[in-house]
Amino acid sequence: MIPTAREFLESKHIEGSEKRCKAMIEFAKLHCIEQAKVILKNAELIEVRQFSSDGTCQILSEAGDPFELDKDSILNAYSLDLIK
Repeated sequence: MIPTAREFLESKHIEGSEKRCKAMIEFAKLHCIEQAKVILKNAELIEVRQFSSDGTCQILSEAGDPFELDKDSILNAYSLDLIK
């Protein structure tokens, strides 16, 4: 589970004033909003191919669709280096 701002400050032995916690929360929200925008812009669809026993190729995802979201395009869309 991800700690609250107050829990995070306390775990780092930083005196956590209410003002400091609110600033941390605002900072995190700004990055979450930006991350969502970047993910939407950079998410990619990939073609899913399955080979049957007779050697023919079927293009299907788990849901039966020929395409699915590339999970790596989402997980790698927003670099943690942007959080400073």
